[in-house]
Amino acid sequence: GKTQDVSLKTIEKAPKDTQQKYHAISSKGESLKIVEADVLSSSTKDDIKTQLPKAIVVKKNLKKDVEILYASFKKFKETHSNAEEIKEFKMACEKVILAAQKSHTEIKEKVYTIYDKKK
Repeated sequence: GKTQDVSLKTIEKAPKDTQQKYHAISSKGESLKIVEADVLSSSTKDDIKTQLPKAIVVKKNLKKDVEILYASFKKFKETHSNAEEIKEFKMACEKVILAAQKSHTEIKEKVYTIYDKKK
């Protein structure tokens, strides 16, 4: 869609290094969505047990990436002169991070549901 193009142009305004960190989160966010779909389609504890480790690994890596991206963004913010571009880049980052958090929440709720129901 169109929003994708806008954010890609925005991302390209950042230094290569910062761009890579953004893309790392973006792709792990996509992985988390796939894992989320698997977890959400689980109907038993056994299903959950096979799917959950993947989710946990992706989530851990994502958390690390977010911290790295944040540090990288701070540098970009200090060295970049265009405030509008900084704001757009920040919004693009927040979008991928929020999407990942949403997936994580969905996964957690599904796990609670399964474990409560099947006590």
